[in-house]
Amino acid sequence: MTGISAGNFPKHFLREDGRRTATANERVLLELLSRIGPASRADLARLTGLAPHSITRLIEPLLTRELLSESTPIAAGRGKPSAKLSLVGHAAFSVGLSVMTDAISLVLLNLAGTIAGVRNERLADAAIAPACTQIRAMIDAAIEDAGWDRAALLGIGVGVTGYFIGDGARLNPPRQLDPWALIPLDTVLSDALGRKIWVDNDGNVAAVGEAMLGRGREVRDFAYLYFSAGFGGGVMCKEGPLRGHHGNAGEFASILPAGWPQPNLEALRIAFADDGVTYPDLHTMLAAFDAEHIAVDRWLDACIPSLDLVVSSISATLDPAMIVLGGRLPPALAQRIIERITITNPERRGVHRPAPIIVPSGLEGDAAAIGAAALPLRAAFFGASESDGTIGDEGI
Repeated sequence: MTGISAGNFPKHFLREDGRRTATANERVLLELLSRIGPASRADLARLTGLAPHSITRLIEPLLTRELLSESTPIAAGRGKPSAKLSLVGHAAFSVGLSVMTDAISLVLLNLAGTIAGVRNERLADAAIAPACTQIRAMIDAAIEDAGWDRAALLGIGVGVTGYFIGDGARLNPPRQLDPWALIPLDTVLSDALGRKIWVDNDGNVAAVGEAMLGRGREVRDFAYLYFSAGFGGGVMCKEGPLRGHHGNAGEFASILPAGWPQPNLEALRIAFADDGVTYPDLHTMLAAFDAEHIAVDRWLDACIPSLDLVVSSISATLDPAMIVLGGRLPPALAQRIIERITITNPERRGVHRPAPIIVPSGLEGDAAAIGAAALPLRAAFFGASESDGTIGDEGI
């Protein structure tokens, strides 16, 4: 799944059949190249298990559509010189938006994984109409500054803080985003911005971004903890994001019993205020963040037991290879958490069960905006089809 969407792909992104952007097998090849970088046809045949002639039949249309380029063959020892296939960045790009209680972040992301046009602004007005006016201006400025061709814009991914209520793209965000609450955000935003839109919560999209450009290049199965005004996350597996029946997989805050401290950054802002250091919002606090301040020590003392319970529950129920600490969490604070956090893991016969490693995010920048930008690209070009996670001869 790649979030909930509304609107249509621009027609020039569709294959000759006019029905889809890529076949299941084309998606697998494109995702392989996204993960491993340039590769030869022989490399792709070996990694997918497809015959060389099948690889050729898959590659040729992608070259014709200029989604891929092939370098001049280079001799490497004995044998036939190999040419490397690469994703063509300028063939398509997407916009990623993260809508938070106090700010909007934006990035552009192209097919080759290049990030540009980074923007971060305070949310001037949470009402939908003025917020969309602000977003349109941010998009226009980002595309102009990047110098990218607007015709290559595939769509817009949006990550919004809050949880789904089980009725399409209706989210229940914090009170600061009341105008965004319980409305069909996919159609509302698609109409307002004039593009195909994907909507998901901020934890899910941040996990997608981590999978595409961060720790997901090291492992395929991981849990992602998203720290912002609230606390949540997402789960990635080999097949892609695990969203759950209602779209709320990764709502890790709900693991904590009533009365337990929530390990979010709003609680940290309050801890600073209690120590006489007042910040009007998270945006301001993070811009001047001091990980060694005594307020951080008190926040850690309060929140580490909650985080111990969360990571222990994740380890026991999901058994991921890795737990990533991300969202708006400063790297220095992530490191302090890692030094203190403990997974409950009693031994038996002198042996502990294997446990995930806990690491800071591998992304630079706003994880939710980057992940939101990945949604249109994943929906169009990457991964196996949602109905069948395998690779075979269909669609060659």
